Amino acid sequence: MMFSEVVVAGQIARDLVIEVPDAPGADSSAPVRHRQELLGGKGANQAVALSQLGMPVSLIGVVGADRTGDSLLAQARADRIGTTHVVRRAGTETALLVDVVDDHGRRRYLEHVPEGTLLTENDVFAASAPISAAASLIVQLQQPAPVALLAARLAHTAGTRVVLDGHRSPTR
Repeated sequence: MMFSEVVVAGQIARDLVIEVPDAPGADSSAPVRHRQELLGGKGANQAVALSQLGMPVSLIGVVGADRTGDSLLAQARADRIGTTHVVRRAGTETALLVDVVDDHGRRRYLEHVPEGTLLTENDVFAASAPISAAASLIVQLQQPAPVALLAARLAHTAGTRVVLDGHRSPTR
């Protein structure tokens, strides 16, 4: 098994970025000037950035056992991101993040992050070998606190550098 220099434990989602002249009010619409559908979620975004910098990187996260999950994993592999420890969770829809940006730079952010797309302690234990072998582990703090703590402890015990990123949502 090949190990990555950096392992990222965090969210994987389909990012949909929509650009509009002005965001519509209630019961109205607006023309979409441009849209992008991307591999996203904070964890995947970090992995993509590291890969673009030439860093060997792998991702620990969860996608649904759906076509969106298939597409995101194919994109991650095309971006040279290791996906061996990405969990395919049956009965769960892959997370969706929608970012509506208007011409004035105002953003509206919508997120559909099913509970099943969050990492569990079992998911982290299953990835303990690559976590321990990596030079660095980035833990996205939007994952449940016990899961983030477990990943950090596994890495710390192995002498792996631990980077904690982000803030924890008050609803999680």
